[in-house]
Amino acid sequence: MKYITLFLLLLSLVASANLATLKDGLLLDSNTNKPYTGNIETLNENWGENKIEFSKDYIDGLLHGQERTFYRSGELKSVGYFREGLLNGTVSMYFEDGTLMGRMEMENNLNNGRGIRYYSNGNKQLERFFVNNKLEGLTRGWYESGNIKTEKDYKNGLLHGYLKTYYKDGGIYEEVKYEHGKPKFKRAYLEDGTLIDESMFFDKRLIKLITG
Repeated sequence: MKYITLFLLLLSLVASANLATLKDGLLLDSNTNKPYTGNIETLNENWGENKIEFSKDYIDGLLHGQERTFYRSGELKSVGYFREGLLNGTVSMYFEDGTLMGRMEMENNLNNGRGIRYYSNGNKQLERFFVNNKLEGLTRGWYESGNIKTEKDYKNGLLHGYLKTYYKDGGIYEEVKYEHGKPKFKRAYLEDGTLIDESMFFDKRLIKLITG
């Protein structure tokens, strides 16, 4: 349903007067005491006249549709999608010049799928994968130059596999082997690839059982 701009602005200016606070998880219209359906645009009084900071769609008192945030300049800052009060689909964030800052896949308020973040120059900064809000698989981070910075293997939310960090100009700095969140061994290197440290991590409980 579309609403004329004047009506939206009026709603945002008097939202606190016309809309009750959340009750039992629902936004109520205080004039009717019924769950609210429509769009609410919230103005930021510190930004100047008619400067919108938030825009949210409701159906029957629940967030349903788009939720958008804006920069003071009026440029879009982020956009997400709700279904019956729960965040679902792709959440996108933007730099003020309109270039993409990051995206995250959501399912019923949980991170589910790929999450990615970019530097302002367009290069990747971070890429992660989630299953039911837990990290899964390979997470990678990059320097602003585009060179790889970190690589981490996850299983069911725990580090499982290798955690590797790299020098800015390339070449591995350190690698640590993990099993279900516990470190097992570590190696460190100079920039030319020379191994300078190698150490093992032991389970304290196992040592205590062995030594008594």
